[in-house]
Amino acid sequence: MDVQDYIQFLCGLGYTAKQMSAVIRRSQWSCHQQPAELNYPSFIAIFNGTDGSPKAKNFSRVVTNVGDGTSIYKAFLEVPSGMKIAVEPSSLTFTGKNQEQGFVLRVEIDNDAPKVTYGYLKWIDQQNHIVSSPVVVINY
Repeated sequence: MDVQDYIQFLCGLGYTAKQMSAVIRRSQWSCHQQPAELNYPSFIAIFNGTDGSPKAKNFSRVVTNVGDGTSIYKAFLEVPSGMKIAVEPSSLTFTGKNQEQGFVLRVEIDNDAPKVTYGYLKWIDQQNHIVSSPVVVINY
C-alpha cells in the first residue's frame, strides 16, 4: 500500500478535511478513486437493497508472486446462497519472483440476499500454498 492508497482508504472512511490533515500531515490530497478500487486482498461490495434491480460489482486486482520459480495458482470459490462470484482468469501462471498478474472478480447478489453475506476467493498452487481473500456483501 502506498501513500495514495492510504489516502484513498481514509477518504473511503469519510474522514473530514481536518482529520485528513492531522493524519497524513499534508494540506492537499486527492480522493479520486472509489475505495472499492484499491488493490486490497479483500473485497467488499455495498448495495442498496431497496430497488428491485440485480446487484453486481466488478473488482480489478493485481497480485505479485513472492515465491521463486514457476507457480500456477487456481481460483477456488466459496459462495454462499444468494451470492454469485466469478473470477477471470480462473488461473494465474507465474514464471518468476516479483512477476505481477491481474484478475477481475465479479460479485452478484440476488434481490432477496441477506443484509451481510460472506464468501471467499482462494488461490491455491501446486504446492498447496493458499492465498485467501474474503468477499463481503452488504445489502441494505
